[in-house]
Amino acid sequence: MYLSREEEAILDGELGYPYALAMKVVVAVGESLKAERLIPVVHAHVSGVSYFNIGDAGLEFIESLVGNNAVFRVFTTANPYAAILSSSYGSLPDDVVGKQLKIINYLRSMGARAFTCAPYYVRRPSYGEHLAWAESNAVLYANSLIGAWSNREGGPLALLEGLLGKTYAAGVHIREGREPKCFVSVKNHESSFLYSSMLGLKVGELCPDSIPFVEGLEGMSEEHARAFLASFGSTSNAPMVVFNKLTPHSQEFLKHLDIVERFSVDLSDLRSALSDLRDARENGEVLYFIGCPHLSLEEITNMLRYLLGEGRKSPGKGELWLGVSDTVSLDDETLKHLSERGVRIVRGMCPVTTKLSLMGIKYVVTDSGKALHYMPKLAGVKVVIKDRGEILKEFLHGGEEVR
Repeated sequence: MYLSREEEAILDGELGYPYALAMKVVVAVGESLKAERLIPVVHAHVSGVSYFNIGDAGLEFIESLVGNNAVFRVFTTANPYAAILSSSYGSLPDDVVGKQLKIINYLRSMGARAFTCAPYYVRRPSYGEHLAWAESNAVLYANSLIGAWSNREGGPLALLEGLLGKTYAAGVHIREGREPKCFVSVKNHESSFLYSSMLGLKVGELCPDSIPFVEGLEGMSEEHARAFLASFGSTSNAPMVVFNKLTPHSQEFLKHLDIVERFSVDLSDLRSALSDLRDARENGEVLYFIGCPHLSLEEITNMLRYLLGEGRKSPGKGELWLGVSDTVSLDDETLKHLSERGVRIVRGMCPVTTKLSLMGIKYVVTDSGKALHYMPKLAGVKVVIKDRGEILKEFLHGGEEVR
């Protein structure tokens, strides 16, 4: 790989250990992918910052970087951390909370601007910008809906790229790496968060390792497309989806398609799969959770207006958690009214990567296909998936299903 004089100097340690390590790793990854050079990025996003993801080894690694004066050289954000809050269910052990707080503080001292899985709401990328992002839903959103350029990095690699402000010129950072190889035609799609999430899971299963070109979703809203992409990223390793007439320059891709596999998905296929996922209930504490990925300011505003306007019909035991970036703030009076109704604003945190079973939670009701896919394994709970409107109504009626 060609390195500039500045890059060689960093590799030789002129800026110190953290930057030399970062250059060594990024160059090694780039060379393995046949990249010929490094390119600058304007925004890095680090995933895997929950203590349950990285454990003591990850904490010690970040601590070592901070101890050697590591600072991010470009705008950098990080994924949400474990849900370290007190609730009606209980709390996480004190030692876990303490270690999670250390991770947060270390990353902040390095210059992390926000903790969220939706960095595109903190700083929206521009078309054609090069990024070094690690969160799958964010990478897919940036590439597929905005036309920015980011590989689907691992968390530690994105952290090191944030220190350098550079990444390797390979993968979807070059035009050839963005070409679809899988074609999916969607029939009779129903516009809802539920079916968009389920469809994303299905398309990801059909195209686990290749970028799909998807037709039949031309009228899909950005919010539903985001739900689709978050779910797609749970079952596929691809960094991008080309939506017909939604993805920038999708028609150019259409002209040069070199398709290896073709599939068709009908709404009836999703309905049959969904029937087994709606009623897998457990006795015990239920958690209602919306916000995987984190909600936009518009989404949370509309949801709170509805919740505060309706009021809760009966006490119920379950809480409703709404996941948002830690850049979102609400006044104390609003938070008090929400708390009285059993609603918690989970700022900068992620229940999906938190061992909720340690808090006594048995199962979760969510609208997220991504949460449905990961929570049983990562959080240790069973999951029921329903549409967003259904969840809000059921919560307001004290846990009783509303038909």
